[in-house]
Amino acid sequence: VSVLQRFGGRAPVDVRTTLDSGAQLAPERTLDGVVEPAALVAIEAASGEIRAVVSRPVDDFARALLGAYPPGSTFKTVTAAAFLADGGSASTSISCPGRVVVTGRPFENAFGALGTVSLQTAYARSCNTAFVNVSESLPDGSLDAMASVFGFDTAYRIGLLAEGGSVPDPIDDADLAASAIGQGRVTASPLHMASVAAAVADGTWRQPQLVLDPAPDEALDPNPLPAEIVDDLQALMRATVTSGTGTALQQVGGDAAGKTGSAEFGDEDPPETHAWFIGYRDGLAVAVLVEGGGSGGAVAAPLAADFFAALDAAA
Repeated sequence: VSVLQRFGGRAPVDVRTTLDSGAQLAPERTLDGVVEPAALVAIEAASGEIRAVVSRPVDDFARALLGAYPPGSTFKTVTAAAFLADGGSASTSISCPGRVVVTGRPFENAFGALGTVSLQTAYARSCNTAFVNVSESLPDGSLDAMASVFGFDTAYRIGLLAEGGSVPDPIDDADLAASAIGQGRVTASPLHMASVAAAVADGTWRQPQLVLDPAPDEALDPNPLPAEIVDDLQALMRATVTSGTGTALQQVGGDAAGKTGSAEFGDEDPPETHAWFIGYRDGLAVAVLVEGGGSGGAVAAPLAADFFAALDAAA
């Protein structure tokens, strides 16, 4: 028997975090009845400070911070931002057919076709084919550039291990089309998608913060969104709640806004889907993920509504 290595101890120090005890209890109660693995993250939009972070089941990995999932239609927020920055508006007409084919790869909507509609309607109703058409109209590299503004492909420093989001360079037009609707090789953690919603709410993407003291070595600089697109982005997310796939949030009042997502994964036919919702109300942004949960509008959005209702009840 021999000593291989000695590790010296050190005195413990206090740790100060951004978590809010009231906000933390609300999602814990919200997710208690969810059978599937799930996560919820809430971020103060004006500061990037994380108010609540919950992963279920509790004896599994910290999927709220470390999970890397296809974000599905929640990523249409980034695609819409790239389109708006290229001169589009919420009222710009785009085509939403039932099916389109890009470089031999078909893309379809679960609900069929909407015809020619505004960008706002296509976003609120979550038309895949419309956003595939949008991707074909974007200048080369503009989707990647806008994803960078929203913090994708940057390394987080929040005081704990955490994953952000990744948007690889597209291989071809079909890969770009898949990226535009949050599929293909695009991935993101619930933490990162909460930061995307926070960026729309505040007009600036900020690296999320969790541990304030001891402070992380470095923090990423904030990224202001192009000022001319913020109002339209907020209108798109608001329309999702008032007349789109996120109507479950109508019950919580305020300026509730968001985007649902049903992200395909696996090899089943038809594929299984993760249920997503990202959004905000009164300056607090949230992301909800239910692994294999199905429809974001039917599963994740009601959980977000329950979270905000629980906050109201505790106030």
